[in-house]
Amino acid sequence: MSIKLITDSSCDLPEELLKEHNIEVVPLSVTFENGDTFEERTGITPEEFWERLRLARDLPKTSRPAPESFARAFRQGLEHYRSVIYMGISSALSGTFESACLASKLVNGDIHLIDSLTGSLGLGVLAVKAGEFARTEASVQAVVKRITEYRDEMNTLFTMDSLENLIKGGRLARLPGLIGTILDIKPIGKASPKGAIDILEKVRGRKKSLQRVVQLVGEMGSNLQDKIVGISHLNCLPEATRLKETIEEKFQPRQVILGKIGSTMGTYAGAGGIILSF
Repeated sequence: MSIKLITDSSCDLPEELLKEHNIEVVPLSVTFENGDTFEERTGITPEEFWERLRLARDLPKTSRPAPESFARAFRQGLEHYRSVIYMGISSALSGTFESACLASKLVNGDIHLIDSLTGSLGLGVLAVKAGEFARTEASVQAVVKRITEYRDEMNTLFTMDSLENLIKGGRLARLPGLIGTILDIKPIGKASPKGAIDILEKVRGRKKSLQRVVQLVGEMGSNLQDKIVGISHLNCLPEATRLKETIEEKFQPRQVILGKIGSTMGTYAGAGGIILSF
């Protein structure tokens, strides 16, 4: 393979899949209220982040990688490969893709940048597909084209116990009062065509919200037997596992990847967050 694949730590891919497809990860960082700063994946595990998030009074702050971090990864990739493809978290959610764009101007070589327009395992699935395409396509241009086409057909849904972290983090406009909390309303959201976050529906109760997510997969998905489904969760493995089993039974996708939401996406998803891409 003459292509080096690079993504960022918001992909939430299990380590074994990163190794299988030879995907390098550039980490984002998270800073807690006491000033402790960690690089995602290398400096703090999802479980450690979940516990710190549970105890924190204020929302931690996520930080994009500096352009030089990407430039270093691009240079190292080009030492051994003819081309580099970077797939990054949605530019509507983070400045990470902008850092990668700035870095690409500092490095001489064949570098291709793809805005995933999603995050978590939506990005992770694209990275896995890129690994598959890179083994079968004759040119880097053909790989980029196929990744982009796959991205444009992808849907990302999420459900969570509360919108509070999204609102505090500035990823969603504030909604009226405490109505959602009082009525046990569970939001179901979707990544928009531009990679932002839209609230699709509000469902009363956790169980019904997960049932509705399954229905939406059937309504929105196409050719699911040929697709990879990504399901990531923030400290709610039993529910994520049941969701995986239901989707496998009803839709028979080619593969389901189950992963843990790390500090970048988890800061905004909060405990109980589930993100599903297909």
